[in-house]
Amino acid sequence: MTDETLFTDVCQTLARAGFDVTSAQSGEGTGLRVRQEGDFVVVSWVPSSELDPANRQDAEYDGIRAALRQALTEILTQAGYVAQPNEDSSEGWVSRA
Repeated sequence: MTDETLFTDVCQTLARAGFDVTSAQSGEGTGLRVRQEGDFVVVSWVPSSELDPANRQDAEYDGIRAALRQALTEILTQAGYVAQPNEDSSEGWVSRA
């Protein structure tokens, strides 16, 4: 069973916080991607070519990812969700509290 409104609610929360959200199903674009997986919503980040360390020697992807992970965790937690960041990737899982 899935929480069908969770995806929409998380996208709206992130949009209200100023994030441009892209559906992971589109397979296009950079920035935040959101997709439904069962009772969870997965939020991930795809860097633009300007931030991709493969294209820039001075890009600090780990620092950017850590800052974004912290910001997303704070925003989603304060909005009443359970946010579980994955320290080893750019993904995090979100569920209802």
